[in-house]
Amino acid sequence: MRVKHVAGITLIVIGALLAFNGAMNASQSLVNAGIGGVFLGIVVLTFSTSDYMKYDAFRAVVHPYVESARNLVTSLGLKGRAVYIPPYSNMPEGGVFIPLHEDFSIDLARTDSRTVFLTDTGREKEMGLILTPAGKELVSMYEEFSGMDFANAGLQVVESISAVLKSLGLARSVDAEESDGRIRIYIDGVKMREVCSEECEQIACPICSSAMLSLAKAFQELIMVEKFSFDDRFVEISARKIGGIERWM
Repeated sequence: MRVKHVAGITLIVIGALLAFNGAMNASQSLVNAGIGGVFLGIVVLTFSTSDYMKYDAFRAVVHPYVESARNLVTSLGLKGRAVYIPPYSNMPEGGVFIPLHEDFSIDLARTDSRTVFLTDTGREKEMGLILTPAGKELVSMYEEFSGMDFANAGLQVVESISAVLKSLGLARSVDAEESDGRIRIYIDGVKMREVCSEECEQIACPICSSAMLSLAKAFQELIMVEKFSFDDRFVEISARKIGGIERWM
């Protein structure tokens, strides 16, 4: 086993333990440190060189994170679907907000990259969980491949998403269409198909979350998941744009 693999797995294990302890003890700093460790471990394993890890190793690393994040959402009793937030001044890498209730609001002026639990608000509809999307590093790869920043790039970013995921062996293709503020994303041959479920509407795998975060950045709007649908070949994501950063400040 290569040194980078040992280092990456060690970071992920330590990060998962820190995040779990932080969640159990209501320690925001521990949760942040844990999530940071998990993502750093994924980066070390997956993106440190052009020699990308094989899918079975990718699955072994990512699957436990997805399950842990879903368990956290269940434990907190969060009912709302994921809202993908494009990068802005307070959150340079963007984020995903999982509301406490389906009828929600969010004050982006009160959130930043260090925020995890949104509980210090007088309005229950603003409460929820803020996470760094699992696919943020994939978004960086899409932009590097295309040679452009996705900000305001529109639906054309799907071409880069599709090409990179295909080259990594993580999906066969990605297509998207937009109509009246609603977006449908079709991902053919997602490799993490075994984790696909209705829970993706809150916590999606890095493949699907990277597509959602890319489009949030490309449209410069918050994008709320409406539904994940599955068949033997495709993952279909239905979502809608709910306004730019200024609307939610």
